[in-house]
Amino acid sequence: MKRQFIITDDGSHTLFVPELNETYHSTRGALQESLHVFLQTGFRYAMSCLAGQPLRVLDVGFGTGLNALLTWQEAEYSGVLVYYEAVEKYPLGEKEAAALNYPGQEKLARLHGCQWETPMALSSCFTLYKTNIDLLEYVPTGHFEVIYFDAFAPDVQPELWGKDVFLKLYEALNPGGILVTYSAKGTVKTALRDTGFEVQRLAGAVGKRHMIRAIKR
Repeated sequence: MKRQFIITDDGSHTLFVPELNETYHSTRGALQESLHVFLQTGFRYAMSCLAGQPLRVLDVGFGTGLNALLTWQEAEYSGVLVYYEAVEKYPLGEKEAAALNYPGQEKLARLHGCQWETPMALSSCFTLYKTNIDLLEYVPTGHFEVIYFDAFAPDVQPELWGKDVFLKLYEALNPGGILVTYSAKGTVKTALRDTGFEVQRLAGAVGKRHMIRAIKR
């Protein structure tokens, strides 16, 4: 898959895929979007609900590693034990990963340099397991408290945003677990509700009116 680097409005990198006419993050700010959607509305929300308990996070779309990087940094800051499982069909090459301009280059390099299909303890509080597989074929290794759903947009990869995929993810969540995603499209909300999720429409990142947090009650 061919990719091109783009500088988003907050100065951070994203990647553009000409074949899909799609970017990995919002062009209004890649770093800002990940901080708002996945860290603040997902990970920190889960921490507040579970009061310091260990968290298992599933990242659907490892991509540039930005979500993993921010979660690792937050885990070290808060002292919460995190197991982080990431699904990615098209991993970045070594040169692509090294060219990303996110804060925390040493950690980012370690995230991308980790062996695939093997749990790797990157610090005393953060363990990463990356699997190189299509989401449609992926089988979760256990149950999770948080799911970052960061696939390409529903218009680009509609097969990843249907009830069958969300049912698999619903079953992979512990009761009270959450799924967060940048998309608030009507068909996405309907598929999540049909699966059994309680759907919350929240304020989106800069440039987007809304996002979704879905809860397994």
